[in-house]
Amino acid sequence: MFKLKQQWLIALIIAMLSVPALAASTHRWAWGEQHVNNKGGDSRLNVWKPNSSPGVFSLSQHWYVGGSGGSTQTVEGGWQVYPGKYGTSNPVLFIFFTPDNYSTGCYNLDCSGFVQVNSSWVLGGSLSPVSTDGGTQYIIRMQWQLYNGNWWLFVKGSGDYIAVGYYPGSVFKSGQMSKNAQYVKYGGETASDSAGKAGQMGSGKFANTGWSHAAYQRSIYYIDTALASHWTTLSANQPTASCYTIDMHNNTAGDWATYFYFGGPKCPN
Repeated sequence: MFKLKQQWLIALIIAMLSVPALAASTHRWAWGEQHVNNKGGDSRLNVWKPNSSPGVFSLSQHWYVGGSGGSTQTVEGGWQVYPGKYGTSNPVLFIFFTPDNYSTGCYNLDCSGFVQVNSSWVLGGSLSPVSTDGGTQYIIRMQWQLYNGNWWLFVKGSGDYIAVGYYPGSVFKSGQMSKNAQYVKYGGETASDSAGKAGQMGSGKFANTGWSHAAYQRSIYYIDTALASHWTTLSANQPTASCYTIDMHNNTAGDWATYFYFGGPKCPN
């Protein structure tokens, strides 16, 4: 009997250790998406320093997604405020991938996967300066592109585009993302504390506050399977609109083309 109890306890401990660190968090989003076969995409993200407290993190990012269910695979990246991980309340440049619907996967260089070829941009490094309410807006430009079987990351600040590195197609183990993604997503996300409470998304202002007040992504395009670029036509999603909103503008005139504002002050609100 003791052996059975001991084995059960060991199994329970192993199961608990296997649960991702954010399993107790509630994740909330405001995003735009388009279902289209693609090999990546591009946008300009204005950078803010939201107060993620009492939540775990707040971010603005790209998602490129293939597969479904337990076979869902992603390549992701953008900026993130995550004090518990990075030891700073400043926004940092981050990337993430999962080959198996978030059962495994990791940030930045935390596990083997991403091959960095240029250190001009530090993955997990603070971004500055940041945008100010009613003032100057500072951006980074990010592009992901599946080229010759690898998912390449390009980042641009005030200078030229830099090829930072790539995820080898082999990390997706012949899954969908080793061939192409099936939809693109762009937007914001927060993760709550264990009580379900989250802090600011974007600038902390709702999407309808607009230019120089709300966070945005602009000039958003995807790269088709022949490596030609097209402006996205995104469907807006704001499942917790009392907390976080998105204001979508597709295929407008000028170089903003497809863009959106997004964000909110806290949740619950």
